[in-house]
Amino acid sequence: MEQYVRQNFEKAMQLPMPTKTFAKLKAADSFIVLTVRPGIINKHLTSTQLNVLAKLADEGAVKYSAGHSFIVSVHEEMLDEVIQMLTDVELYVVPPTPSAIMKCCDFCDGDELDALPIAKELLREIEQMPLKKRVRIGFNACTLACYNAVQDDLALIYHKGKFDIYGGAIPMGRRASSGELLAKNIPEQYIIACVKKLLVHYNTSDIEKFFLFIKKEKVSIQQQLKGDWS
Repeated sequence: MEQYVRQNFEKAMQLPMPTKTFAKLKAADSFIVLTVRPGIINKHLTSTQLNVLAKLADEGAVKYSAGHSFIVSVHEEMLDEVIQMLTDVELYVVPPTPSAIMKCCDFCDGDELDALPIAKELLREIEQMPLKKRVRIGFNACTLACYNAVQDDLALIYHKGKFDIYGGAIPMGRRASSGELLAKNIPEQYIIACVKKLLVHYNTSDIEKFFLFIKKEKVSIQQQLKGDWS
């Protein structure tokens, strides 16, 4: 086995860089990107879904992202057709618009579903809520937070019917840092209203970058969140 592992490593080191990237496609023609996932909490792919992604990779480009999603580059003229193709094989497509985008963990591959009802409600109420810039919201169904929600713009960590909220992460660069704790032990019946109010506050502020909004408005946000449910 060691021999094959070494051969595999050597071949991987020799693989060329991609000839088709979104930047190159967009420079040559009218391409846009879609964020595509196997589902809300399901992270497994079927052969049918892989076949569709392979076809789209031939026509454009498909890249796996750090946010546990596929970034699919498609020609603007094919946008509706591609979304239909992906939807037909039960892939979830996030439109390329500035909005609230939720990234859920896998709920231990479906073995831990206590948080699923409130996660669905949050998705119905929050997902694709129009905003001035895209805000990535990480949802973790337990305190292990194995999908690294605290590295997203906003993090919702569930534990026994209550939520901790973190915000303002800087996921990359020299100033990279996790989000700060904004509120602790918010009962789940209040979480939707809390998140909505926070996003509206951001959207109506004159601060463009979400992490700066959290940094500058942290005290008022904490007071507001506490006042919404305590």
